[in-house]
Amino acid sequence: QRFSKRFLKSYPGKILKTDSNLISSDQEKDHARHTTASASASPVFPVPVSPHPDSSIAESKVDVLDVSKPQQAKCEIKHGVDYFGSDITGVPATDIGECCNLCQQNSLCGAFSYVMADKSCWLKRPEAVLHASDKAGVDSGSLPSRRPPPPKPPPKKLGDPSVLAESGKIPVVVITYNRGEYLKRTLRSIINAIPAEHVSDFDIIVSQQGNDPGVTNAVNDFKSKLRSHLHFKYHDNGERQKGYEASNWLNYYKMTSHYGFAFRSAFAMDPTYDHLIIMEDDLEVAPDFFEFFTMAAYVLNRDDSLYCASAWNDNGMSQLVKELDSVRRTDVFPGLGWMLPRRVWEEIEGDHTWPLAFWDEAMREPQIRKGRSCLIPEVNRAYTFGSHGNSQAGGNWWRRFLEPIRLAERPIAWTAKAASLSVGGKAAYDSRLSKAIRDAEEHSIDEAVAADGSGGGEGTVDWLVQFSSEADFVNKAGRFGLLNEYKEGRPRASYCGVITIWAPCGKRVLFAHRKTVVWARSDDGSQCEGSQRLP
Repeated sequence: QRFSKRFLKSYPGKILKTDSNLISSDQEKDHARHTTASASASPVFPVPVSPHPDSSIAESKVDVLDVSKPQQAKCEIKHGVDYFGSDITGVPATDIGECCNLCQQNSLCGAFSYVMADKSCWLKRPEAVLHASDKAGVDSGSLPSRRPPPPKPPPKKLGDPSVLAESGKIPVVVITYNRGEYLKRTLRSIINAIPAEHVSDFDIIVSQQGNDPGVTNAVNDFKSKLRSHLHFKYHDNGERQKGYEASNWLNYYKMTSHYGFAFRSAFAMDPTYDHLIIMEDDLEVAPDFFEFFTMAAYVLNRDDSLYCASAWNDNGMSQLVKELDSVRRTDVFPGLGWMLPRRVWEEIEGDHTWPLAFWDEAMREPQIRKGRSCLIPEVNRAYTFGSHGNSQAGGNWWRRFLEPIRLAERPIAWTAKAASLSVGGKAAYDSRLSKAIRDAEEHSIDEAVAADGSGGGEGTVDWLVQFSSEADFVNKAGRFGLLNEYKEGRPRASYCGVITIWAPCGKRVLFAHRKTVVWARSDDGSQCEGSQRLP
C-alpha cells in the first residue's frame, strides 16, 4: 500500500530491488564525514546505522580485490550479497574493480554494491555494511578504513517507565501473507528491540492471511514470543470501488479487509489496549522503536489534534535528515509501522468509513483525518527491506525514495521527553513553526541545492525556500531529492504545507508553500489551517 493508485496505474510492474554489497580500500585516509561528494553525488550527513538483525546472512565468499584504475585500492568483496540503503549515487561501471575504485575516490563512500545485470555501481555510505541480505547477481564491498563505529544496542529499560505505566500495555500487530523469510526477519527485529526489562509490556500478534507453509513455519519458530496468531480469510462479496473493478485490484481489497480484521481482533482481544502498533512483514525497526511509540501513546492521549503516530518519515532519506531526537507533525498519513489509538478506530467503526480498498489512502482522506495530524520522527524508526509484494512498482522509485531511508542507529530516551513534547499541543507547535518561518533567511532553490554551500547564509539560521503550486513543488522537490508527490492536496511528510529537511547547502531548510508563508508572516497568533487542500 505504499504507492498511489495513480502511480500504480502508470507503473504496473513490480519494484525490482537491486542489491548492495561490500568493498574495502587499503588507503588510510580519514573519512570526511561532513564534506560533499562530486557533483553527481548527493551530499549527506553520514552516521552509523544499527546492525543487520538477521545473523543468518552468510559471511562466506569474501575476497580481497586489488585494483588500480587509476588509484590503487584494496576492496573486501562479498559475492551474492546486497547492501541496502544509504545510497549516495548510482554510476555505470565495467566491473566490480572499477566500482571499488569509484568508491575509494568518493570521500563519502565506504561501501558499494555492483549489479551485474545492468553493470551499475551503487556507491553507499559506510553504514550500508550493517544492512545486508543475500542476493544473486550482486556483489558488494567496503573500504576498511571507513568502517562505521559499532552500533549501540537497544536500551534495557525505558527512560521514564512511568510513561508506560500510564499508556498501558501496547500490542504490535504484524500483517503477513506469503513471505515467511521476511516475517522471520521482522519478528527477530521486533523481539530484539523490546527493552529487556519491559518484555511483558509489549504483546506481539501475527495476523496471517491464507495458509502459506513458510509463514506458518515462521510463526511456529517464534511461537513462545507471541501473544496470538490470528488467521484471516477473505470473503469476496463482489462489492468494488468505482474505477477499480478489474481483477488486478483484488489484492488491495484483500489487504484492506485484512487490516480491518486485524484492528477489530486486536482491540477486542484486550480491553486495556488503548493503542496498537501495526506493521507489515518487511520492516526492520530501530533500537528505540518501542520507546518512541510509548512516548507517542502518551502524547496521543493528551492531544486531540493528532490521530496517529508513525515510525516513518516519507522524506527520511539519509541526505535529508540529521537530528535523531527531533519529532515532527505531518498532515499526510505515512503508514509503515504506525500507531492507531482505540478512540480513532472506534470513530472509524462508528462512522462506517473503513474503505473497501486502499486503506492507506482512506487514512489521508477528510472523513477519517478530520483535519488532524500524525506524529513522526525526523529520522526513521522503521526501514522497509521488502523487494516484492502487492504494491511495489517501479525499480527507480525504490532506489530514489525507499532504499536511501536512514534507520536511526542510536536509541533516544523518548519517554523522558514525553511530558515536554505534549505541552501546548497544536497551538504551541504552530507558534514555533510560524516563528521559524519568520526568522528564516529566504533563498532560491538554486542556492539551497548548491552542494558547497555557496548560496551564503550565516551561522545556524534556517533557510526558507518557497513553492507556489503542486507543479512548482514537484519541480523543486525533485531537485532536493524529496518524494515529489501530493496526497489529498498536500505534499507527503508536510505539515501546514511545510517540509523541513537538511538540504545540500548544509542548512536546515523550511520548504514551504507560499500560502503558509503568508500565514506565518501575518503573526496574528492564529493556528495553521490543517484541513483545506493547498493550491
